[in-house]
Amino acid sequence: MLETQKPKAEQLFKKYWHLMCHIAMEILQNPADAEDAAQQALLYLLPHMDKLGDIDSPSTKAYVALTAKHRAIDLYRSRPHCEPLDVSNMKAAQVHPERLGVMEAISQLPPRDRDVLLLRFWAGYTTEEIGGMFHMKKDAVQKAIWRAKKKLAATLAGS
Repeated sequence: MLETQKPKAEQLFKKYWHLMCHIAMEILQNPADAEDAAQQALLYLLPHMDKLGDIDSPSTKAYVALTAKHRAIDLYRSRPHCEPLDVSNMKAAQVHPERLGVMEAISQLPPRDRDVLLLRFWAGYTTEEIGGMFHMKKDAVQKAIWRAKKKLAATLAGS
């Protein structure tokens, strides 16, 4: 990273750190892992600062959100899945067992389906905003969301 990009990196951190942690927490359900994923996302973004546009632009926010989501999914997949789940203190840890199955199913969807679902329902983007990110019309985004939800429902019904 160039010295001239340092202020932009600081702005990126200040503006999007909580968003990255929130997205990672939704996937990982563990604050320490969520911070790790957010740090990995930030470390991934730093060498690419010259490719980012305005820090406040919707496209930068979307890129940061997707990077955090992908790093969290990578971290989730790297976990061993054979450990028994201790449900005795789940309420205190705010882990919802029903979400774990949903997140596992979402992680198995094709990347575009995962992206439209997470952007719409976790990050709270409108269909118009998602359309701008993927260069799609609003109707096409709504159809993509509908198809992704249908695939998700089929995946959850099969598990």
